[in-house]
Amino acid sequence: MPAASVQLNGFVGSQVSSSATERSGFFARILSAVQEAQTRRAEREIARYIEMRGGRMTDDLERRIERHFV
Repeated sequence: MPAASVQLNGFVGSQVSSSATERSGFFARILSAVQEAQTRRAEREIARYIEMRGGRMTDDLERRIERHFV
């Protein structure tokens, strides 16, 4: 499976239900949107990193990702 088709959604961050968002205040919704955008960006960067290194997830690649992104 090519790394470009790997979906990483749900691994980083948490899902917020729509009813919780409706009850949230204005700034809480802005903060939530910013966090979700950062999560999507991090997932894209990790997917790109995997693709640049052959597209196979190995133990070594996992360690490199942890050192590079954390």
